[in-house]
Parts: sequence; C-alpha cells; structure tokens
Amino acid sequence: MSNISIAEIVARYNLPADQKTNLTAALVAREQGMADILRQAGMQFGLFPQIVAEVLAEVEMGEPIPEDQRVMVRQQFQGLMEQIAAAQRGEGPMPQP
Repeated sequence: MSNISIAEIVARYNLPADQKTNLTAALVAREQGMADILRQAGMQFGLFPQIVAEVLAEVEMGEPIPEDQRVMVRQQFQGLMEQIAAAQRGEGPMPQP
C-alpha cells in the first residue's frame, strides 16, 4: 500500500518553491506529531510496538523512514506475527507487548 505523499499533494499547487518547502515541512511535522501520539497511545493501551510501527510505516505517516529502517520494521512485525501464530498452534508462549 502506498499512500500519496504530502510532497505529491503540495506539488499539485502553483506555489513558489519556498512556500512549497515550508508547507511540506509544516505538514510533515504535523503528521509526525500525530504518529508520536499514536505510538504513545499504543504503549498506554498495551499494543505491540511492532504492529504500531508497521502500520505507521505502511501508511507512510510522519517523517519518511530510510529503506533499511523500513526493512527492519517489516522484519520485526513479521517475526511477531510468526510468534503469535506459533503460540496459537500451542508451540510456545504468547508474546507480550
């Protein structure tokens, strides 16, 4: 899933380059703040951080993450899903957030 980026949306408008840069930075900062709040809520409600990180990365919310970090987030998520599946089959303990 690839969400349309803030930069792609801003590029649709006929604005001077400096205004596009400033608007893009402001919108990314706003999204980053929302992503931080969602991460904090995930911790408060006992959600697995691997799931929260994967969802935020998948929807590309906030600051773009480097490809190597994206791969790491995906691997941690997949590892957790494998642990949960094994626990559901009775092959080990259920992981805890």
